[in-house]
Amino acid sequence: MNQPRGWDRSHEGVKMAVLMTADLPISLDDATALSTAMDAFDNPPTGLIVHLTTKTPDGVRIVDIWESQEDIQKFSDEVLLPTMRRVFDERGISLEGPPPEPTFEEGFDLVRGR
Repeated sequence: MNQPRGWDRSHEGVKMAVLMTADLPISLDDATALSTAMDAFDNPPTGLIVHLTTKTPDGVRIVDIWESQEDIQKFSDEVLLPTMRRVFDERGISLEGPPPEPTFEEGFDLVRGR
């Protein structure tokens, strides 16, 4: 069956997308500084489909869609966590305990816009 361009029928055996959300008790400026330090605006990580940061009453919410859980894990281990520690230290941000755990959900029927 022919599908429209950008149509991902993951549940039919095609690679699935992964939705990741995380709430962080930091400012929007801190989140932007982190993205800048990772060069995410000009050099997005492999496997990232879309990244969005929104403000919440307690900080920010990060919403990402990734091509795979493996891509998220590799980016987190190799880039995100080391950069987060450095940027937070430079900005005097101290989180109580480890960073909040993100949530992950498998995505189906991903449609990419033009």
